[in-house]
Amino acid sequence: MTESGKGQDRILNGSEDPEIPAATPATELARQELAGFPATVLERYEDALEKLTGRLADETCQQWASEGLEIVSKTVRSWEAAAEFFEASVAVQRQLPSGQFLKWAKTGTSLCADSPSLAVAYFKSSPKAMLRLRPRYIDDWANVCRALYRGTWKSSALSCRLFEATPMLLETLSFEEFCHFGEFLEVLSRRSYDQAGDALGAGTDLFPKISGDVDRFINLAQIVAEKSWRETTALFDSATASLVELGSQHRAPLITLARRLAITGVSDAAGVLKDGANTLNRVPTETRDRLLEMTDGIAAVSAPAAPEFLRIVPGVLERVTFEQMVQWQSEGIRAARDSDEAAISYFKLESARSQEMLDSLSSSIELSRVREIILMYCMALTGRSIDIQAAQQLADKNIGWFQGELPTTEGTTIYMPSVINRYTTKDENFGFFKVISTHQVGHIEFGSFTFDFAVPSNLFDDLRPRLPGARELQVARAADEAAEKKVQLPESVTFGHETHADPESMSGDHSAPAAQAESSSSESQKPEFLTDMSRFFDLFHERRLALDVFTVLESSRVDGHVAHLYPGITAMYDIVRSAALESRPNVTDLPAREALVEFMVRVSLGQVDDMLVPSEHKDAARKLRRLIRIVTTVDASVEDAAEAAIRAYSILIDIKNEELDDDDFEQLEPEEDDDSADSGDDEDVVDAENVIQQFMGQPSPDGESGGDSDEGQDDQEFDRESEEDYSSPQEVDYRGEFKPELSQLLSQLQLMESGEFSETGEMEPITQEQLEEMMKNAPEMELEQIEGEENGDQKASEMLENLMKELQKRDPENRQFQPGPMQHVDEDGGPLTATEPDTYTYPEWDFRANEYKPDWCMIHEKVMTDGEPNFFRETLADNASLVAQIKRQFELVIPEMYRKQKRLEDGEEHDLDAVLEAVIDLRAGVSPEEKLYWRRNKNERSVAVAFLLDMSASTAEAIDEAKKPSDDWGAPDDPVEYMVWLRSRRSEGMRRTYKRIVDVEKEGITLLVNSLETLGDTYGIFGFSGYGRENVEFYTIKDLDERFTEIVPRRIDRIAPLHATRMGPAIRHTVTKLAEVDARSRFLFLISDGRPQDRGYSREGV
Repeated sequence: MTESGKGQDRILNGSEDPEIPAATPATELARQELAGFPATVLERYEDALEKLTGRLADETCQQWASEGLEIVSKTVRSWEAAAEFFEASVAVQRQLPSGQFLKWAKTGTSLCADSPSLAVAYFKSSPKAMLRLRPRYIDDWANVCRALYRGTWKSSALSCRLFEATPMLLETLSFEEFCHFGEFLEVLSRRSYDQAGDALGAGTDLFPKISGDVDRFINLAQIVAEKSWRETTALFDSATASLVELGSQHRAPLITLARRLAITGVSDAAGVLKDGANTLNRVPTETRDRLLEMTDGIAAVSAPAAPEFLRIVPGVLERVTFEQMVQWQSEGIRAARDSDEAAISYFKLESARSQEMLDSLSSSIELSRVREIILMYCMALTGRSIDIQAAQQLADKNIGWFQGELPTTEGTTIYMPSVINRYTTKDENFGFFKVISTHQVGHIEFGSFTFDFAVPSNLFDDLRPRLPGARELQVARAADEAAEKKVQLPESVTFGHETHADPESMSGDHSAPAAQAESSSSESQKPEFLTDMSRFFDLFHERRLALDVFTVLESSRVDGHVAHLYPGITAMYDIVRSAALESRPNVTDLPAREALVEFMVRVSLGQVDDMLVPSEHKDAARKLRRLIRIVTTVDASVEDAAEAAIRAYSILIDIKNEELDDDDFEQLEPEEDDDSADSGDDEDVVDAENVIQQFMGQPSPDGESGGDSDEGQDDQEFDRESEEDYSSPQEVDYRGEFKPELSQLLSQLQLMESGEFSETGEMEPITQEQLEEMMKNAPEMELEQIEGEENGDQKASEMLENLMKELQKRDPENRQFQPGPMQHVDEDGGPLTATEPDTYTYPEWDFRANEYKPDWCMIHEKVMTDGEPNFFRETLADNASLVAQIKRQFELVIPEMYRKQKRLEDGEEHDLDAVLEAVIDLRAGVSPEEKLYWRRNKNERSVAVAFLLDMSASTAEAIDEAKKPSDDWGAPDDPVEYMVWLRSRRSEGMRRTYKRIVDVEKEGITLLVNSLETLGDTYGIFGFSGYGRENVEFYTIKDLDERFTEIVPRRIDRIAPLHATRMGPAIRHTVTKLAEVDARSRFLFLISDGRPQDRGYSREGV
């Protein structure tokens, strides 16, 4: 036998070479067949065959090889599956007995017949899956994943993803739970493969975090997939965000509740989990089980109302105790028996029944409920138009106010907490509302923001004109260095805008840099200030300390005026001040300077006894107390508070802010009766010359000293190093945030718009650079704290941008009517609050709940923009004969209605007799009578008429199209569909050459107006449109108390189809206007096409 023959015999009958596995007909045939495929397949086969030989019986090994050949022969791409089969076989064989191993292989072969991709994913995931999968479940596992495959690439990708995720899923799930999850994915994949893929990924991440509740959640997910499959992604997102943080004790009942609600048709299962988890996390642990039971009780009567209850619970618990909430919930269950709509309205706090029940249980007071009363109260105190808003709204503007729960004002609007729940009775909480509103109104009424640097004070020898500002000192030093020489003091020097005697007589310091600051060469470098407050605070080097001192003194002055002028509120004021004192920090815990500022706060709040002060600074404390007593007298003005602040600052700035021991504090004796305090005599409080000298020598903002002694400066710097950083005192809750610089700036623009600021002339335009300078120098803007935070520069930039927008908004040049884009807000929600000017809220009838929804709609009243007078003139000309007929009808009743009244200050024509008498009086040197007119006044007839025009998009319809079914012209509820519908209606209107409904409305009004002027009755013309309950637009074309002028025809010209039709609030607002007219008879004419259509609003509701 030849060598080649011997070699072939070794191949067929077994090899003596231990490196080459013994060959069998099946394994050799497999080797030959696989040689025709990519090398990877043969390499993996031989590697696996080598390792399996000896571990498997020859017959099993041959069957294994045969399965590989069958897999590779299925399709063109099945060689990839075969390669993965051979790669996984060794690891899988270690986990399975021979019979199960071959079963595993045959299952893969079957999968490859369906799709090689499935087989690839199956074989790849098998080694890890077999670690957690019992052999008897192999076929079931494959079938669960195969069920997702429907012959498309998306279904194949989803099925493969499930195969690949199996090892990770089985780490948490039992096989039964895995099968359940697969069934859910199969149901969902029938609607959307993308949604199913997202659910698979989210589930893989979620399930390990909610171990023990997985099957319960999968049950919920499957119900959601069957009833509202689009919500599944939101469900998994909500579960990931909410359930993970919730303890397992309450997670299970919450999921069960969501499942129960989903079965009954409540589609927002994600919202139930989110709101439920949020609510449970915000209530005490011991009440959670009971809260879930209460929700179950509601669900048993009205499933749609249960989610609303879960959502509203945190807000309700802010107003009542848990036991009181139980009573409120019981009443809601009784309401739920009437209808689901009544229950939903009740638990959303939209029904009067719900709010009345909650009010009866709660001692808290909501601002929205008492806003109108507080508004009238504030307007009565100040005699001017003032608005009331929630403080959070001002904080949300991000223009310099940061506390959403503290009261404040910016000079035109009072901002207060949205809810007061400090006391156990409503009367006390309402009393607190009155106190904080009185104090904030006091800042407006008593002129806190009308401070004028040049106005003298009433009780002090004015130091302001005699003090240099910190920036003036800096300018002076820069000029001095540039000149490189000493400038001799002139006979008179100027600081700011005031000229006064040479300060040599006061300080004796001829080298004071302040004197050099105002040379003629540097006159143009004087700093400019946006407000007088900015100029005042520029006097101080330590602006934060100056602001704190001025805040205490000015607040004390306001409280003093309130106590003097409004003694009726003194009792509640004392209660609030006493409570404020109890919440103050201990003086002994503060450094020396901060302790004295806290001492000032306590004195301003009325504390007399047990006053601890630093032992070394008792004399300073007496002076500070004396200054507070002076500014609380009746004659004190804001300028007096400023002068007192200068003196208090001069006392405090010399006191080191060093830590003290308890032994370093002593009781300050009660203030003895002092007549000079009542008279306002301040001559012995501080020495004026010392104050001036001190301010002239204060460091500049760059840290330089105004004095000549470098040694003294070094000593001072050494002393300062041992000090604690100064911190402002804790706010007094009822006084809130006080921002004098910013408030004066904003209020000046508002006063200028209303005409109250005319005496000082027009303000120059405010630039961004000026605002940046003010923000940098004003401690009340808190830029230091903001810039120290993460993204601080960005926050400061956003604040500056927001402040610029606010100033532009208040600029009267930019407040003309411009109809902007409609706001879109979902119909869901609660009562609305009118926070902007010319906005009003009204209730709306809920025909399903059979009651009113309070404050449900918001009117935005606007003056109609001007058009052209041509329409008015052309209409009168085209209908001349009809105009004459209407006039004749009205003229028939004039003699019975009019009486000629003479000697009036204003009228239709001059009264000739009165004019002659006036001329005679003038020539005789006697003051003439000013009543020189006559008018025909109605002495018998008393009628007021309001015309309310429908300006909805449906009025663009042509007259001969009006016979179409009304449903064809209704506005869709969906906002996107609505805009498409609106554009099509408008484009159709542009193509029309014939008369529309709105044209008839305009013509009718034109003819009536022309004739009504002859009749002389009071009348008004209004239009309405809008979209949604939050945006009911109400246009004033001619107000009831407005005279007919040339502007009215121009406004009539601008009447045009706009948006949707929400009649209720427009009618109620017009009726409110009519009720304010002093007339015996009042009439409302509604001119409409009779199609009330709006989002969530239709003829059915009307």
